[in-house]
Amino acid sequence: MKYVSLLIMLLILTSCEKDNKYIIAKNKLGNLNNSTKIHEIESLLQSDSVVKVSPKNAYGGAISSAVGEVKVFNASAPVEQILSIKPHGALDSLSHIKSIRILSERYKTKNGITIGSSFAEVKKHHNIDDIQSSLKSIIISLEDLNAFVSFDRKVLPGEVRFDLEADIKSTMIPNDAKINRFWLNFEAEENVEE
Repeated sequence: MKYVSLLIMLLILTSCEKDNKYIIAKNKLGNLNNSTKIHEIESLLQSDSVVKVSPKNAYGGAISSAVGEVKVFNASAPVEQILSIKPHGALDSLSHIKSIRILSERYKTKNGITIGSSFAEVKKHHNIDDIQSSLKSIIISLEDLNAFVSFDRKVLPGEVRFDLEADIKSTMIPNDAKINRFWLNFEAEENVEE
């Protein structure tokens, strides 16, 4: 009986850790947080394929010692990009994460919001801070996550769909509109320990 209890406890602990691996929260995405340095990403995302993209110099050549962006792909079939990570400083491997574009539904907030979630779900579970309009998208700032989600502008009613100057209100966005882009911004830590 003692061994059965121990086995159940171990299963519960490992399942909690697995769930946390894909949680979106303020200044945190799974194992990554605002104190994570760019050079630490590979060790924290060992089960995925991490590709560091070098920025280009003025002549179009790559700067081999610098990291301009980190692309993360899932290692299992079908292989697809799941994250795009931008550093605060492109020429510094000790730089921290500035932002992450989430490209996979495996990453979710504690309330289940992910890329592909509906606007109704977003309104229900998160604080909408601001709504901005671009040529092709409606960009919504989520204050409690320090994140942005976007919806295709095509979901707007006809009278405001093509009016780039229109003041878009949350009531104009249909509840069934789906998130097509999800960015998580990381605030720089004031006293990051080196």
